[in-house]
Amino acid sequence: MLDSKDRINSKERYEFFKKADVVAYSVHPSFKGKLRSFLFNLSYRFIRVLRRYEYVLNCKKGLLRDLELLFLAPYYKHIMVKCGYHISPNVLGAGCGIHCLGPVIMNGGVSIGENTRIHIGVHLGTGAGYANAAPKVGRNCYLGPGAKLFGNITLSDCTVVGANAVVNKSCDKSNVLLVGVPAAVKKEGVNVFDFIIPCTLVAQLSREEQLLLYHKPSQEVKKYLVEKGYLPE
Repeated sequence: MLDSKDRINSKERYEFFKKADVVAYSVHPSFKGKLRSFLFNLSYRFIRVLRRYEYVLNCKKGLLRDLELLFLAPYYKHIMVKCGYHISPNVLGAGCGIHCLGPVIMNGGVSIGENTRIHIGVHLGTGAGYANAAPKVGRNCYLGPGAKLFGNITLSDCTVVGANAVVNKSCDKSNVLLVGVPAAVKKEGVNVFDFIIPCTLVAQLSREEQLLLYHKPSQEVKKYLVEKGYLPE
């Protein structure tokens, strides 16, 4: 589970998470674009419902909270099953994107840092015999299709986990590629922004800049951010 400082803990944080998720799911930042994606993009609808659920759980109190949860909790579970996910609240950081419909399974003790990109078949579970000894994934990571992470392990920021890799040991190196069964460092000096977009950074840009970067591939977004001095080379 995310630390309190990394989860939705205020109205302002809730609004910021929504902006970052718009970037993560390649949603047009206009009202029509968001509405269209909410109606027709099931993955985006899931993340919007999840963020509302987290906001109500973490920030609201009293009867109004209970009444909203009475509707939200079953709808959240319904859409989660429809997507093929099993993801607890307060697990995904801002700007995390799941670019598929299931299966994606995560234990409630997992924490995933902001901007991490998650693909189909990813499974993050506990070590045998433990309830919450689950992986902690850093910021700006990439979890390839079929990646499996198990146990009380930690991955540093900017780690790329290759397709079908099985990670059962911590990795304290950043900007590395992990592949294999069990996973080991295959390559160092990897620039993860060739694979992902720093959604929390893009969400803070002006509306004009966001429209300019809309639907651009990650390498073009990286190039723009580096040229403007928003992102170090």
